[in-house]
Amino acid sequence: MKLDIQDLLTDESFRNHILNSNLEEDDYWYNWKKESEENSVLYDQARSFIKTFYEPLPEGEFQAEAIDFKRKIGLTKVDQHDIIHLHDQEKEHRNKWLLRIAASIALIASIAFVVNTYISTSNPVVSDQVKARLIKKEASKGQKLTVTFQDGTRVKLNSESSIEYPEEFNGNVREVILSGEAYFDVAHFEDWPFIVKSKDVRTKVLGTSFNVSSYPEDCCVKVALVEGKVEVLVADQTPVELKPQKMATIESVSQNIRVVDFETQTVTAWKDNKIIFKRASFDEVQSKLERWYDVKFSYNKKPVFEGGYTGEFVDESLNTVLMGMSTGKFNYEIRGNKIFIN
Repeated sequence: MKLDIQDLLTDESFRNHILNSNLEEDDYWYNWKKESEENSVLYDQARSFIKTFYEPLPEGEFQAEAIDFKRKIGLTKVDQHDIIHLHDQEKEHRNKWLLRIAASIALIASIAFVVNTYISTSNPVVSDQVKARLIKKEASKGQKLTVTFQDGTRVKLNSESSIEYPEEFNGNVREVILSGEAYFDVAHFEDWPFIVKSKDVRTKVLGTSFNVSSYPEDCCVKVALVEGKVEVLVADQTPVELKPQKMATIESVSQNIRVVDFETQTVTAWKDNKIIFKRASFDEVQSKLERWYDVKFSYNKKPVFEGGYTGEFVDESLNTVLMGMSTGKFNYEIRGNKIFIN
């Protein structure tokens, strides 16, 4: 189907797909995007417009334009009180705010050349890795946590995960350190890459949505791309570029990289409080439930799921989940945060 940018922006189905994820519409538009490179470009452009003018403005994103501007002219500090707070406004009204500050930006731009010239002639080049105080956020077992960085990037941490990031992104790259699992929705800045370090793997992006799973005890790191484009870098190997709906699995010991297809619903379900198992072994089930509900399993003989266990649970209690998967396979008893299987 031949469409242009105007067709996408005025298509109610496409807007619903971007703003209110719907499985049926998602499948249609993701398939349409894959049909050609032209479709992919139009999709990304229309998505950017719609998210800019329709989606509620998340906390922290109100600073994005100011941060990018002062970074480009060489400034490293902006008084937060000088920035207009727009946390509770809708982006559809944001164009009015942009018009109000347009005159100010034009005025600042007129002196930017002078400022930049002074900085470049009287100061040494600023390093990519400007030292800044690191902040660490953690989601313990049984919890999930959403973090918004000062550039507007949003990260949702899964249970037993942590992320470290600078108080302010000062250098030529935005770099964070992840342990565990997180879903990233990265604010787009064309010349300001965002890098996620997880074990020995570096995931480099400009602006996109993706999932990284890198628990210390796991045998591999998994990077699953939902939208946009990322590069996966491991040691001195050639970077691997991922396309949407592709997942890179990097073995921790050999550091071999394998790229496979994946189901978005299965990989990212956790961020929507869904537990989805697809032909999972008991070890996989145990690991996920222990993190999800902050419990410990105890058994003399480990249960076996012939052919693996498949099931889906949405905001269910631990007892409901165990009842669903134990029928005809094992008996269990819950005592506090211990699960005894016999």
